[in-house]
Amino acid sequence: MNDDIKRLQEEYYATLNLTPNISRKAPQVQARAALMVAMAHYMTKTEVGKSFGRDHSTVIHHQRQHEGNLFSWDGYEEKYLLAVRLCSVHLQYNSIEEKLTTIRVQIKRLEGLAENLKQELV
Repeated sequence: MNDDIKRLQEEYYATLNLTPNISRKAPQVQARAALMVAMAHYMTKTEVGKSFGRDHSTVIHHQRQHEGNLFSWDGYEEKYLLAVRLCSVHLQYNSIEEKLTTIRVQIKRLEGLAENLKQELV
């Protein structure tokens, strides 16, 4: 697991005063669900699931339940808002850096194509 993700999860659970585990008790499920949904804005569902020792389908399930959970599951909204704030701090920079790296690679490839086209025209 990436160090940023590990730090994010540690800070999140410490703030909630929870020890992460595989329990199906509401506080644990809410915490996992809220953090998974928030992390999915910055990572693939497979990456998110893997960071929790779960499958991508678990992340999809929590995303589908998210709207309903916000309005009907006491305590969920607060956990989600905390998760969003922490993801913004821990994951947003990495997401931007990855996008910039991808763009730089594309620019190099296009410059190579442009150079090849120039050579063909000469």
